[in-house]
Amino acid sequence: IPTPFEQFGLLYVTSGHVIWGENRIYAIHPGAKGDISPVDRKPNNPSLAWYHKIGPYHPTPLIIGDDLYMLFDRGFLACLNAKTGKIVYDKKRIPNGRALTSSPWSYAGKLFCLNEDGVTFAIQPGPKFEVLYTNELAADDMCMATPVIVGDKLLIRTAKRLYCIENRSVAGLKQ
Repeated sequence: IPTPFEQFGLLYVTSGHVIWGENRIYAIHPGAKGDISPVDRKPNNPSLAWYHKIGPYHPTPLIIGDDLYMLFDRGFLACLNAKTGKIVYDKKRIPNGRALTSSPWSYAGKLFCLNEDGVTFAIQPGPKFEVLYTNELAADDMCMATPVIVGDKLLIRTAKRLYCIENRSVAGLKQ
């Protein structure tokens, strides 16, 4: 389900599921051919830059700076070095962050995660896991789609509503 993407000359591909066990995230050099799966937990092909044993099921990972953030459906966030795969921090629990289907996004130096109950968690990127604050939408909002930033506006589609949130300081308006 997560979307493959490219950064630092690597293709990042992942597919995980809590029931299926080891569902890895791979960082692949361009030009890979054939089966490049790791053997005995070690890269078996020069095209495989690195891999991690567990990747997210729904959310697409996000890279901020050199860090790759993996958001897991059941309310955990992990951070790896995007170039080397080295663990910056392993799964950290987002308080009350259960049911995360949409992909995280970044804006104004923060990482954001939206759960299915309409709660957005603002997280400080970097080597230390820190939830800065939360914001709640209407109680009857079910959120599964990934929000999108368009100019100075954030669009959030829920099962019942479409929100357009504007950053007035960016738009040049007084708050």
